Amino acid sequence: MRASIQAIGCIVMASGLSARYGRNKLLEELGGRPVIVHTVEHLAAAGLVPLVVTRSDAVSALMNRTGVACVVHDGPLKSDTMRVGIEALSPDAAGFLFMPADQPLTLPDSLRRLAAQFLGNPTRAARLGHGDTPGSPVLFPAACRNALLAYRGDRGGADVLKSQRIPCDIVQVSHPWELWDVDTPEGMERVRNAL
Repeated sequence: MRASIQAIGCIVMASGLSARYGRNKLLEELGGRPVIVHTVEHLAAAGLVPLVVTRSDAVSALMNRTGVACVVHDGPLKSDTMRVGIEALSPDAAGFLFMPADQPLTLPDSLRRLAAQFLGNPTRAARLGHGDTPGSPVLFPAACRNALLAYRGDRGGADVLKSQRIPCDIVQVSHPWELWDVDTPEGMERVRNAL
């Protein structure tokens, strides 16, 4: 029986320090709401159940006010964020989607199509992309759980896909700006203009 979209573990990667931005970019206002609120709202509108993993007490407080599940940790690496998120999810998750919290323009329709692609063939990974350019988020098969938990590093899960020899499908977004993130004030201005 095919799993539902709610069975996908959805981890919102919100543990960066916003060093290039100069302050917490996830709390910056974008169209009247903080950046991270756009991200979690789009995930929820797609039918996913977001779990925010962060090192920021301010992000945690915001998520508590908005009713979004959140886990706070103090690990410095991306792999720490991934591991904490996976450990907080059901061990029976159908797969693991890692969504950058600073990617607020990804549309629910693209996220739904990504989930549908994965659920149609859950032994393969899937990620959003535009043209020949792969992007985020990336959805990992449940079979990668132990390898993701064991991974230590700051490059995300690309190394896990390679070591496990997991093929990855690219699901095309409708607009290139869906893959834009907010790393700098200039990047925020570009995202504001697209919004």
